[in-house]
Amino acid sequence: MYYLKIELPANGSIRPNIIEVTNSWTGIESIFVNGILVSKKGSFFGTHHYFTLTEFGRPTRYTLTTKFAMNQYGVAIDLSRNGIKIKENIPVPYGKKPSNPTSNIKKGAMKKLKDFDLEGALLDFEYALEKNSSDGEIYFHMACAYSILERTEEGFYALAKSVDLGYANNDTILNHDMLAYLRMNEAFEDFLNSGFQEYDVLLVR
Repeated sequence: MYYLKIELPANGSIRPNIIEVTNSWTGIESIFVNGILVSKKGSFFGTHHYFTLTEFGRPTRYTLTTKFAMNQYGVAIDLSRNGIKIKENIPVPYGKKPSNPTSNIKKGAMKKLKDFDLEGALLDFEYALEKNSSDGEIYFHMACAYSILERTEEGFYALAKSVDLGYANNDTILNHDMLAYLRMNEAFEDFLNSGFQEYDVLLVR
């Protein structure tokens, strides 16, 4: 397997954005941004992966290109931001994606969320946050649970934290089924326009 980790500037977020690239022996490439899978394709000779990050409150388009390279690993990547190349010919060395110490806790919480054991899921997510308070993925799925429970203020807060930590972006927030209730709130449009940073507390209560 191949594995590469790239740290990008925070660009308006609290923490830097982390891109992880994996390439299995079967030729399946997976791209993770802040822990979330944003692209997965089969490729032996290279391909293009597209994803969006929220930077300074605005969507920013990225293209990550994998390609055959004349180096000791045989794989390299280029990275473009809004069509402008910012990294080129980065070798992708042998290795595998490291395990996340809170992954088992999150898996259990995610199962409860999918089974609509929402209060149980929230308890598990809170426990996972005690282990890793900078995990934006946890906040995102907590927002999903709060949305289904129609707990709007807590849902907005969790989404704001997830965006701050570089996990959630416009695409995930605007299209995730479980967030439909939050999107229907009259404060959501202003929340969206602020880059998911500000909302009218009186409207969400």
